[in-house]
Amino acid sequence: MTKLSDSLQTHTPCVSNFPNDIALPTDPITWALDMFAANLSDADMQYRDPTSGGAESPLLYFNQADINSFEKFRQRIHSAQPVHGSLPLIDFCAGDGTVRNNADWAWQIYNAHFGEGLTQRHPMGSYVRSTMWMSCGEHRYDAHCDPFDGYLLHMSGHKRVRVWPLPKKYRQEVVFNHADFEGRMATKPIDFDMAPGQILFIPSGAMHEVISPGKTPSVSVSFHMGSPFPMQTLCMQLNKLLQGGSVSLPGNMKSINKFDMYFFEPSRFNNTKGDLGHGMPKELYNAILAVLISSNVSAQTMHELLSTWWQIGKSHPLYRGPYPERSQEFN
Repeated sequence: MTKLSDSLQTHTPCVSNFPNDIALPTDPITWALDMFAANLSDADMQYRDPTSGGAESPLLYFNQADINSFEKFRQRIHSAQPVHGSLPLIDFCAGDGTVRNNADWAWQIYNAHFGEGLTQRHPMGSYVRSTMWMSCGEHRYDAHCDPFDGYLLHMSGHKRVRVWPLPKKYRQEVVFNHADFEGRMATKPIDFDMAPGQILFIPSGAMHEVISPGKTPSVSVSFHMGSPFPMQTLCMQLNKLLQGGSVSLPGNMKSINKFDMYFFEPSRFNNTKGDLGHGMPKELYNAILAVLISSNVSAQTMHELLSTWWQIGKSHPLYRGPYPERSQEFN
């Protein structure tokens, strides 16, 4: 029997049906609105003004400090105006994290269908984030990409998702960012018209946009997971291993904007034999070495440093998530 997690680290977007053991809230619309009402400060809520261009009008945001913002959001949902809201349900990395109240079922889905496969494919550690999405009125969530493999579990209404399969040249990059939207949209897009009870897999890095057609509110829950390793976090960890000298990134690679930030994927090399003794696989080693700036670090020391880091990561997960600014090592 095919598992949902079998799609991890593959490149083809695809739709499947809910496994029989997935039990979702009986009334997804009421559940979603109740979650927004109870967690307003943590939600992201946006809308478009239908009198100034409709789906093409600029995004506007609700003032979540305003206690009346939820009622405005609810009214737009019930009147099928272009509106969109999201709320994190799970945020978990390196054995620690949070599961929001009234979202235990999402954690159960993760453990039943993704946890084991994620651990096998990302032995250096991984990150999982689950998010609730609610929208209607032809609202369009603009084209973007995520640094994680994504699964969208659709629960209510209809959702149209356009996905641009990731071009081959981006699959082959070892050190990368996600800034080149135009280049990532060079492939022929695939449109998925989702009905309740379906799951869409969107590979990491694949551009996609989402529209909620019709008057029925659309409710979905996503699971994003993987281990994109920030190059800035790698530098922090390498500098802690050094007994003198330092390593850093060039100025154009220091952004912590989620699309401009540079990553590598150590999990892609888990089954690659290291050509450098017992150290880091050669392709990964060369790509990282090509961008690191070293100060008072010899070539031999750098070789030993990267090999040591790789070996430590094999037995003690070093992944701390995709956000270096959250790390205690960040300064």
